[in-house]
Amino acid sequence: MRIISILLCLVTLGLSQQASGAEFTIYQSGYKPLQLAWAIDADPSLQVQSMQLRDIVENDLVSSQSFTALNPLSFLDTASEAWSHVQYDDWRLIGADVLALCRLQPAAGGWQAQVQVHDPFRQKLLAAKSFTAPSNDLRPLAHRISNFIYQTVLGIPGYFNSHIVYVRKTGNRSELVYMDQDGANKQVVARNFSILMSPAWSPDGNAVALTTYTGDHPRLEIFNLRTGGRTTFADFQGLNSTPAFSPDGRYIAATLSHRGNPGIYIYDLETRTWRAFTHNPSSIDTSPTWSPDGKWIAFTSNRDGSPQIYRKSLETGEVHRVSLVGDYNTSPAWSPRGDRIAMISLKNWAYAVATVNVDGSDIRYLATGQRVESPAWSPNGQMLIYDAKYQGLRRLYMVPSWGGQPEAVTPTNEDDSNAAWSR
Repeated sequence: MRIISILLCLVTLGLSQQASGAEFTIYQSGYKPLQLAWAIDADPSLQVQSMQLRDIVENDLVSSQSFTALNPLSFLDTASEAWSHVQYDDWRLIGADVLALCRLQPAAGGWQAQVQVHDPFRQKLLAAKSFTAPSNDLRPLAHRISNFIYQTVLGIPGYFNSHIVYVRKTGNRSELVYMDQDGANKQVVARNFSILMSPAWSPDGNAVALTTYTGDHPRLEIFNLRTGGRTTFADFQGLNSTPAFSPDGRYIAATLSHRGNPGIYIYDLETRTWRAFTHNPSSIDTSPTWSPDGKWIAFTSNRDGSPQIYRKSLETGEVHRVSLVGDYNTSPAWSPRGDRIAMISLKNWAYAVATVNVDGSDIRYLATGQRVESPAWSPNGQMLIYDAKYQGLRRLYMVPSWGGQPEAVTPTNEDDSNAAWSR
């Protein structure tokens, strides 16, 4: 995204100073996190495993900022007692809005976990489900349990078994890093690039499209996460950047400049052909993002004088401006729910992550920071990840899309940016 900002000639050295949150009214929904009582009944010989499972599930749910976890020392009943018979009065007394119970047992080289979710105030079992895991690794099982509790209580699919890729810069080289959404299982999957930018997941989760540099020339590649294979699909003269897969996985929209000013082009993965989508000799169009139904592409353009967000229909060609507030709005990212578009806004030298309805109404500023960039949505549309400068290095942060507190994802001693969330 930074190269596009330079092309637009709208970012000066003075914009790198610390942003002031006072320039924006930060949106807060007024939502009060639900108090969660979470307990596991297991044989004493499984104490280590039950504690690991408890911690992973608790971290998932608390990190969503939809829940806070009650201290187990406040519980009036043991997990075993609650599993045999739930005394709802005891859980209401300590303020539990949600009671989640699990019985963990070894099973066929792996694990079986039976889970119940209760509403103490309505004195009701909301849902129960049995999970099996074929290996000793408890993490995938824990994330499935987290998803079950989250969806049972909130009515929204969880995102806890999703993954993130991002760019880490080390010296004058860049590498692609893969991790679980909670930061676990971190691993470098591609390395030794002079510049690496704008990774984008394929819908099936098997590949990432990204901008790579050999020397000072950008090109577009598809990186297979399973095999490590790399396929170049755009190596034109000029700019090749910001790829984005269509929801059905057949097409990739990207920014190309081989015909003049940068514009949006669409690549057909079956026929291996390109077609122009927004090429305009008098403006710069960049950073495409698809609507979940595949009928629209939103993008950044300076066609009205300053960088703003627009959306264009693939069927009719009609174009609508999305960003209606402010002189600088870039880096659109369409929500998986289809209702909102995230973007980066600049106002009076301050940057913010914002979201807006697709018709341009109801703008919400969620977080500010120094040189905030590259917003990306969680698969369920409830969280956003972005990067911002911190003490001279870029760092990844998450913030709820409905209003909450930004939380750092990566450590202070790494230079991390350009995060993309699996679908």
